[in-house]
Order: sequence, then structure tokens, then C-alpha cells
Amino acid sequence: MLDQGPILVPLDGSELAEGALPYASLLASKLHTHLVLVTVWEGTDTDLASTFPSLSLEVTESAQAYFTDYLNGVKAKLPDADRIHVVVRPGDASDEILKAAEETGARAIAIATHGRSGISRWLYGSTAGRLLRHAHVPVLAVGPKLLEKQRPAANITRIMVPLDGSTLSEQALPVAASLARALGATLTLVRGVRWAVQAYPYTLPDAYVPQIDEELEKGAKEYLRGQEQAVKDVNVDAFVVRGAIADGLLDFVDQQQIGMVVMTTHARSGLARAALGSTADRLLQGNAPVLLIRPDEK
Repeated sequence: MLDQGPILVPLDGSELAEGALPYASLLASKLHTHLVLVTVWEGTDTDLASTFPSLSLEVTESAQAYFTDYLNGVKAKLPDADRIHVVVRPGDASDEILKAAEETGARAIAIATHGRSGISRWLYGSTAGRLLRHAHVPVLAVGPKLLEKQRPAANITRIMVPLDGSTLSEQALPVAASLARALGATLTLVRGVRWAVQAYPYTLPDAYVPQIDEELEKGAKEYLRGQEQAVKDVNVDAFVVRGAIADGLLDFVDQQQIGMVVMTTHARSGLARAALGSTADRLLQGNAPVLLIRPDEK
């Protein structure tokens, strides 16, 4: 995955949605590919088309021209503008974005995420869930903290992969390693491990707590050493984060100046339960964009 095809960036005319562009542009440059900017408008309904076909055609042509001008204006401000393609389509946003991704052979979709939950005001709610459930390419989500910086300068020198010991989480490693090579970034593997009193709050005798904590950390470090050795041709390091998993990972992103998080997702029921429980949703509220990968992508 991520070895061919452009990067698709859905835009709705808002500055919020355009917040994904710095990261999409950086990846396009380093991966030697181009961007496809896509806008989907609602289209004319069938009643209008059947009753007033000429008016329906006029509305369609006007919308096509308006949104094409908008995308061309965005395109003109970006690096390698002559290589960027624009697509305007009528219809359902999620359906048309997925069709555009398939038709253009996109290797990834880059989107901007809204402050509290979900995606930008155009890609909000069910559209975000459908993209994550049905996209056959990774989805790069740029979260609210980055968007608050008003067109953040994309800078990715460290890529973090959260691992929980499962083969599901490990499927993010090939994509993350490929990106680290392209970007000249360090690949940082992180295993979150709760303290024994958090994992077993009511059942663990106090006398065993220090011993179990020591064994949990030892096991996590051994696991990470094995994963480090499996990654080739890239700078790699590994850390164990103790405590509440999501909080620990968010703090780690800030402390280690992580430029991107790469993790797998089942994406069965929308963004809130997208990956490894609620961890992905929490990480989307942090200071690094999150690349979500379906586990069947390799």
C-alpha cells in the first residue's frame, strides 16, 4: 500500500477542509505523486430534472463551473500546481468520494477533522464513518489542534505506530516504515501498558502489584525488540508508555514531537470506535495527523 496513485483531498469550500492540504502536499512530494482535489455538491433532484430539464441543466452547469473555479483557485496556491487534478461531482458526498478514489487509483484520502468529533462540516457524521468503513485506501485525518494553527506547516520527522501486541496493530508497520523511508523520518514504535492496579482494580492482591508491573513492562519491551528487528532500512526506536493508554499516547506525541501517527482500524461503526477501541478517536484530538489503515491493507 502507498506505493502508487495520487492522494485524494476532499474539499467543501471551507478553510477547515483545506487544513489537510499541507500534509497531503508533503506526502505527494515525498512519494513522488500528485494530488487530486475533489468537491461533491448535492446535485439537482429528480423532480426538477424531469419537470424543468433546461433549468436543471443550467443549475448543474453553474455548479460545475463554480466549484471548478474554486478548486482551481486552491490548486494555484499549492506546489506543483500543474500536476494537480481537480474533480467536481454531483451526488452523495461519501459515495462520490469513494468513486473518485477508485477511479483515480488514489493511494490515500486526506481529510480534515472537526473539533469535537467526526469530520469537517461537509464530511460530518455518517460521511466520515462511511469513508472509514468502505475506503480501500488509508485515510489521513488532520485533527482540530493542527487546524487551529491556521494552515499548519507540515513537518514529519517522527512517525509513531501504537502497538498493543495484536496482529491487527502490527499491520500498520509496513505502511509506516514505507512512509518513514520516503520522508527520512524515524519510526517510533510505542506499546501502551496500563499499571496493574488499572488493569486489575478489584482482583489483584497488593503484594503482587510491583511484581506484575515489572513483568508487564519486561514483556512489553521484549515484544517491541522483536518488532524493531523486523523493520529494515529505516531508523527505528521503541518506547513503553505506562498508564491510561490514550492519555499516555497523547502525552507521548507532544513530548517526542511526533509528526504522524499510523495505526490500523476495523472502522465498523464510524470514527468513535474506529481503531483499537477509542484510542484512535482520542489521538485525532492530538497534535499529529493520524493515518488510519484497514487491516486487510498491506
